[in-house]
Amino acid sequence: MKFFYAYKVPILTSHTAEPPPYVCMDDPMCTNKNILQEPAKPVEFPLNNKMQQALSDLVAKYDAEKMIAGLAVTQIGHPYRMIIFAVPDDPVLKKIRPDLEQTMQKTVWFNPSYTPLSPEKRKDIEGCFSVLKYVGPVERYTHIAYKATTEEGKEITGEASGYLARVIQHEIDHLNGKMCLNHVKENEKIDREEYITARKKLQDLARKELAQTQFSQPRQSNFA
Repeated sequence: MKFFYAYKVPILTSHTAEPPPYVCMDDPMCTNKNILQEPAKPVEFPLNNKMQQALSDLVAKYDAEKMIAGLAVTQIGHPYRMIIFAVPDDPVLKKIRPDLEQTMQKTVWFNPSYTPLSPEKRKDIEGCFSVLKYVGPVERYTHIAYKATTEEGKEITGEASGYLARVIQHEIDHLNGKMCLNHVKENEKIDREEYITARKKLQDLARKELAQTQFSQPRQSNFA
């Protein structure tokens, strides 16, 4: 994932010089597309060399993107249950995402899963680095409970709502062999480039409005 427009928070460090390319379902040159349609393998601890390399590649690929919310390691050719994502406390993101209720710094999860805590769902546009041509509206649960394991092998649990819940569900879908467009009707698909252009205009407008708001606010005096 894709076109949710999160902003990167530099916490984790990658040791991969050149991140691997994306596996793309609609790229005729891709030869390992099956990895996107099959359940990923559980990660075992301590991490062996293959899993360490997968982790390094995942962080490197994430850090190489300018606009990204999250990524599953299966999208770059590694068959493990491993994701990276972030929902930062960014004013522009908050302005264009009214469902941004929670934030989370950049993190890697192993063997993640989730359970809906409410039947309520919300539909919103999702895109994917593993799909070149289209994005589309996807329904996601608005409130979930999650469980995952950290790089140190520690199990974590919690709840997520709104946009954060959407990001988590999208990435875990990848680990289960599902993609966002599996949830999109054929007649609801949207051209990816057109959507990116429209989204950029929305971001630029949000930045201008924020700048105007900051300029119009009275300045605080340094005198007391």
